[in-house]
Amino acid sequence: MLSSSLELTYSLALSDTWTSIVIALSLFWNSYKPVVLQWYHKTYCFPLTLEAFRTGGLLTGIFHLVALAFSHYLQIGRPFDHNQVLPLRTIHIIICLMWATPPLGLMAYFSSWEGQGYRNESCLGIQFYENFYFRTNISLIIIVLIAATTLFYVRMLQKINEVRNKTTATASARGKRTVVTAVLIFGTFLFGWMPASILYILTAEGMPLYGKKSIWITVLSIVVMVNIMVKTLTNPIIYATRIPEIRQFVVQKLLWKIIPLREVSRRQSEVCTPLRERSQCMNTNSMMV
Repeated sequence: MLSSSLELTYSLALSDTWTSIVIALSLFWNSYKPVVLQWYHKTYCFPLTLEAFRTGGLLTGIFHLVALAFSHYLQIGRPFDHNQVLPLRTIHIIICLMWATPPLGLMAYFSSWEGQGYRNESCLGIQFYENFYFRTNISLIIIVLIAATTLFYVRMLQKINEVRNKTTATASARGKRTVVTAVLIFGTFLFGWMPASILYILTAEGMPLYGKKSIWITVLSIVVMVNIMVKTLTNPIIYATRIPEIRQFVVQKLLWKIIPLREVSRRQSEVCTPLRERSQCMNTNSMMV
């Protein structure tokens, strides 16, 4: 049975996958292509669009975490009518808004500067993107959403402790498992994106690392990218091992081609073995006769 939390989790997993693809494509297009292949950009519109989707993917992911935390809080706080408070139709609308609003909003911002961004023939001039005010606003949005997510989970733990004696051990264990799973997902997000957010604002115009080129900044950038990749590799493991519905989906939908074939081959071998033995026995008896 579909639930708001499960729908949000599916969408969050898809968001992680999409953001990882955008990051990999951005690394190839902006780093590997001009540095290694010596293929230089004739226009910067595509890299600018990749940046809109990359930063938008970051915001989409944190929006999902807040929505997921609120959904979990409703399930713990109002276990009997949370589906009426947050029906699936509303969840689908929220998911669409979380996916569309960040990248479209960034593209609109990139188009609002005279002679820069999309309003330049080759999309040259990105001073607006390095602006301290812009990067501070992005970082402030992330900090506020992280604080809201933390608040929801703290309230969830308090609610679980309040109702521990009023519910069965199974229900209490299920609630704790939900909290642990959500905290793991939230923790990987912090591990992957928080260093990137800090470096993002430190390299803004007027900040200490603005315009600086050194080996340490390169190392920091590599560490940030490694953290993001580790987050990307870790989240599917969390989804598959901690969430029963996703684990069941993986087993039934993705592995069904392998497991049935093994079962069929095993059954065929079980059937064929007695037949071979029977034929051998018949041959032996005929020889004895």
